Amino acid sequence: MGVSYTASVAGMRAFQALHLVRTDNIWIGIGKQEPWNESDNVPEVSGSSQLSEPIGYKKAEKVRFVIPDPEGDIVQFEQRWTIISEEEAMQSLVRWVYVAAWITGTELPAVSYRQSAIVTDLVLAEATLPGKLAVTAEEVSSHGYALVVNNRSPIHRTEDQREFLEFIVEF
Repeated sequence: MGVSYTASVAGMRAFQALHLVRTDNIWIGIGKQEPWNESDNVPEVSGSSQLSEPIGYKKAEKVRFVIPDPEGDIVQFEQRWTIISEEEAMQSLVRWVYVAAWITGTELPAVSYRQSAIVTDLVLAEATLPGKLAVTAEEVSSHGYALVVNNRSPIHRTEDQREFLEFIVEF
């Protein structure tokens, strides 16, 4: 009897990363106004986590390939990253994607939130003006798919602040 082994390989991860970079419908969502529990202890994110109690979404302003680089200007969890071109990423089968957006002033409601997420395939409601770069949950007819979810202690948004949300997605 013969032996056979199958596994996804670097090309699969690079393909998924490339698909994310080439997708135009990428948003960063915020949600979860209510406390996590009585003591507001932040739960770990699981594979089935979703963006709870969506508040709103901001269209991603940067969706780019990145690589670890000790001299890089992007810092996430004490690791430095550098943006590279799609061509470089394809040659090296890169599997990391940087996703970022600014939320400014009154683009989204000035409320506290405990979750952020990268969301794709968001569908705007019919009454929502096309081309909007920030939408509230009420302006959405389908909340799409959460690709990455971050649970955290509350962030208190005010109308006079700017907020930079960024993620490194690893496939």
